[in-house]
Amino acid sequence: MKPSALALVSIALLAGCTAAPAPAAGPSGSPAADAPPSAVESIYYPVAEGNTWVYSIDYGSGSTVTDTEVMTKVVPEGDGARVTIERTFVWDDGSQPDLKDSVDFVFASDGSLSVPFQSIPSAGGSTVTVQSGTMLWPTNAEFEAGTAKTGTIQATVETSGQTYAETVDFSISGAGVEDVTVPAGSYSARKLAQALVISLPDLGVQGLTVNAVTWLADGVGPVRTEVPDTIGSGATIVQVLLSFTPGS
Repeated sequence: MKPSALALVSIALLAGCTAAPAPAAGPSGSPAADAPPSAVESIYYPVAEGNTWVYSIDYGSGSTVTDTEVMTKVVPEGDGARVTIERTFVWDDGSQPDLKDSVDFVFASDGSLSVPFQSIPSAGGSTVTVQSGTMLWPTNAEFEAGTAKTGTIQATVETSGQTYAETVDFSISGAGVEDVTVPAGSYSARKLAQALVISLPDLGVQGLTVNAVTWLADGVGPVRTEVPDTIGSGATIVQVLLSFTPGS
């Protein structure tokens, strides 16, 4: 049986494993290191080694996962930084073995953020591998103006021993500020609207639109993400922050 399209694509906005973009090169051809990691500021994430987030991911069907994320490395890159986050996923019902991985985010001086496009561990067990393209969140100015970052991701999706080609056109924009309450507390959070238009030709899927929203609190980072069911065959996925512990 072929997997549902939603199971393969909707969870991508919650992150997962993919190759990091190539480092920016300085004048000598080696990676530039102009700014200390402590100089990096972002409206999306606080940047400091040791920052720790604990999330609960609810698939809406009785399956939940506890996701612990630790910012383990901050390395200067150009006038920004490359940041490594190590993640541990634990299925609360013990139905699958724990899983650990790490992902890289690239913070630029204009406030934009290169985000890994990949799947989180899921009940379907799918893995997304990016072939080309980089998902970008808007600069500070673009967020305030509601100007979208757009682009295309070419990827493959592996599940149940089969591999499918996937094309994703994305549009990501700021959508103002809203109050949001999660187990970790109540926040006035920036609202980030994320729209994906997905094609999986091998599954007969063309132009499937998946919309998601992430709320990001100053000094805390993402506190809630919602990926609604848009095709009727999968449950809404909700990720909420349980706790945030600042590092050094």
